[in-house]
Amino acid sequence: MEYQFPTFNAGYVFNDVNWKRNLKYDLKYKNIKIFYPCRLDAMAINPAAVAYNEELLFTPGEVVISINIGIYVTIKVIDAQNYVEVSKTTKRKVLIKHAYGLMKNLFGNLPSMFIDVDDSKIFKHCGFGSSSSTIAAVASAINELMGHQVKNKHLIKYLASNHGEEIDDKNENMLKSVQCIGGGATGGLTNAGIIIIAGQSTTIAKMKYKGEVLISIPNNFKEKSAKLLMDLEEKNLWKFERTGKRYKDIIAYNLLHRALPDMSNGDISGLADVVYDYRFNMGSNINCSFVCKDIIKLNELLKPLYLDKHCKFLSLSSVGPAFFVIIDNKKDMKYCKEYMESFNMKTIKCKIFNTTYKILERS
Repeated sequence: MEYQFPTFNAGYVFNDVNWKRNLKYDLKYKNIKIFYPCRLDAMAINPAAVAYNEELLFTPGEVVISINIGIYVTIKVIDAQNYVEVSKTTKRKVLIKHAYGLMKNLFGNLPSMFIDVDDSKIFKHCGFGSSSSTIAAVASAINELMGHQVKNKHLIKYLASNHGEEIDDKNENMLKSVQCIGGGATGGLTNAGIIIIAGQSTTIAKMKYKGEVLISIPNNFKEKSAKLLMDLEEKNLWKFERTGKRYKDIIAYNLLHRALPDMSNGDISGLADVVYDYRFNMGSNINCSFVCKDIIKLNELLKPLYLDKHCKFLSLSSVGPAFFVIIDNKKDMKYCKEYMESFNMKTIKCKIFNTTYKILERS
């Protein structure tokens, strides 16, 4: 089967809201700065549901880990109407324009805005959900300027169902449609650090957890454009469909009877087992090797970290190439760091981010 994910203009809405819209043009603030966390995507509950559909609504579900590495958004209202000026230092201008356009559609009109985004700590197209988090960060900041009229649960679904990513770094007006489950929006708009979403970007379980996170990326990985990655993914979607059809019932059963009960008691053991089994035993990581061939060998090399109990949680994030572990003591952190770096991987330490985005300044 040939998949045809379309391109579209920034700000285009192909799935409008299905909730009652009672929004007013009511500017509460003229300046705002927020910190918005990125997310790690531990697994899809039913990977078959990432396949193309004409509605561009994707319902595979996702296990989201929110982290304290993220994006800073600063917005200043300027004297004009329906115009967005993006700072020269902001890299991914088309995403900011798209977020502005989506929010303009909700409110019917917006004041002009000067928007600056600092994502200097984020690795692009590595599994951090940087594209969806950037759009969600700008949209959330605009929502705050308008008095937070859009509920978080509604904003999550709206953004996920109208997602897009850069075609390339030079194109500031067009986006490529890409499957979006809703993890980037969920990670910053949900008051928890570990979240399970199902159906159309709906949170079904969440918990706060104080563990530290160690992320590792192969040193020889070379960043690819969203268009190239999507072209490669389209050619490999049949593998995701095959895995989903083969294992979705097992995953759903284990999630319901192991992961969710443990989470309700503040324990991630059941969830960690479900994620590990899916990623390392059901072929999920191998399916993602089109991003980086090193994933194939790392799939085997990194297993001992979890099997020998040097970490509480081990997974690839999204389609990679970033792997990550969750750890709760310094001894295991040191061991995992040295172990991962021995395979020519760079490592990044961070923590689980257990709240929604943070408002840093507002006036």
